[in-house]
Amino acid sequence: MIDRLLQSHLEPVARDYQRCQVWLELTRWWAIAAIVGLGIYLIHRFTGWSSAWLFSALVVVTVFGAAAVLYRARRTPLDYRALARRIEAETPELHALLLTAVEQQPDPATGELNYLQQRVIREALEHRRAHPWGGAIGGRLLFAQCGHWLALSFLLLVLSALRPMMPSVHGFSAVRSRGVVVTPGDTSLERGSGLVVLARFDGRLPAEATLVVKPVNENERRIPLAKNLDDPVFGGGIPEVAGDLAYRIEFPSGQTRDFKVTVFDYPRLERADAKLTYPDYTGLPEKTIQDTRRVSAVEGSTLDYSFFLNKPVTSATLVGKDKSAVSLKGDTNNATVFHTRFTLDQSLRYELVLVDGAGRTNKVPPEFVIEALKNLPPELKLAFPRGDQRVSALEEIAFEAEVSDDFGLRTYGVAYTLAGEETKLVELGQHSSAHEKRSFHYLLPLESLAVKTDQLLSYYVWAEDIGPDGKPRRTSSDMFFAEIRPFDEIFREGQSMDGAGGGGGGQQGGNRTQKLAELQKQIINATWTLHRQEANAANKPRAR
Repeated sequence: MIDRLLQSHLEPVARDYQRCQVWLELTRWWAIAAIVGLGIYLIHRFTGWSSAWLFSALVVVTVFGAAAVLYRARRTPLDYRALARRIEAETPELHALLLTAVEQQPDPATGELNYLQQRVIREALEHRRAHPWGGAIGGRLLFAQCGHWLALSFLLLVLSALRPMMPSVHGFSAVRSRGVVVTPGDTSLERGSGLVVLARFDGRLPAEATLVVKPVNENERRIPLAKNLDDPVFGGGIPEVAGDLAYRIEFPSGQTRDFKVTVFDYPRLERADAKLTYPDYTGLPEKTIQDTRRVSAVEGSTLDYSFFLNKPVTSATLVGKDKSAVSLKGDTNNATVFHTRFTLDQSLRYELVLVDGAGRTNKVPPEFVIEALKNLPPELKLAFPRGDQRVSALEEIAFEAEVSDDFGLRTYGVAYTLAGEETKLVELGQHSSAHEKRSFHYLLPLESLAVKTDQLLSYYVWAEDIGPDGKPRRTSSDMFFAEIRPFDEIFREGQSMDGAGGGGGGQQGGNRTQKLAELQKQIINATWTLHRQEANAANKPRAR
């Protein structure tokens, strides 16, 4: 037992420390509840998921937790020894004088303190007059109060943002029935959500309360409600509500009226089937892909998409990243099926947005990716001869090449042109399969063309397929040249220019001929390049 005079001086300081502790505990409690609520808000914001049971549980646990903090503070006695240690730590010059004074106990026989004990207490009180105890608690108390109100304001802000966003708690209310305030009363919930019921009693509390649940076409279920400490609130619930039901609260002196709970479903995609009709030139049959959200097909294909939903809706729309919208057409025979048709000319990406009769949208709109593959031009590879050639009029040019196409070739072959004459196309094959590589050879005897010295012979490989417009499309390789040299031309390695003698004039004439031939090549090549660019402008191969 502490001395009464000493207690009268310590008690206000102890109360301040206790209030500071309560403010800090409430601050932590509000902050934890606000962080949990913020997490629920972010989950709902980015995923669309919500739960009335979780929202109600957050509110109930927050209120009960704060009540527990206050209740524990009221029931906890003041600890003067702990206070003395705290003051000693803040005021080292006491040298344990205050702690000694607090620990003094009166004589059991007389109930009085002896002289030395009284002197210790007087010295402690005299020190208090010069140095008031608990000087630091004022600032801490103000800090704790400010933190409390800030945390509580943040929690209320989070709860106010949560409640209107939670579709499953629309209609959340408290209804008074026979002296009992029942929460949520009549309400509606998402199918599969939990239901939390609170019953607050006016006046004298009953010893017990029971939640009676009556699902449609099922037997009643009785769930005992629990009460927390002295709070006049009984609480309980159902973890999952699968269908419409009625409930009431029964207690020894009576019962409430029946409250109704109706369930609803958010609109949801169950399955999406794609039917592809390919262009005729591909030779591919129609194809149906069940339950797919990604479709790839060659450009020009027709895509019929069918969407199967869990319930009828008022609107079903495919919304693109650029906010473009494609409204789906409802099936005349089934209100839960919608259709749309695309002709693939470009790649698309959509989200399916559903809205039901109550204005509810699907929580997480599914994404659909539609990829239009290019009809690539044929691939041509001239294996031999490599690059430009210099040949005599009696030689033969042996061509070796390889061609292929993503949907097959109509024809392919070699083309050559003798300067000043028309181009001759030599067809060497027809009707290859898709992605089939065809190799071919061709021997061109120059003697049969009656070529002359210094003439230029140009040549290239060509192939013809069906373009995306359904018409034949011809693709050509790079052009190469064969220059006709004199039959008796002799090369001597390391021949000295000094040994040419009087042949300087002939050498100059040969140089002029070579320059003229090179200029002729450049002109023909430039013209050929422009022609190929114009012909293939719409058929550039896509990078793979």
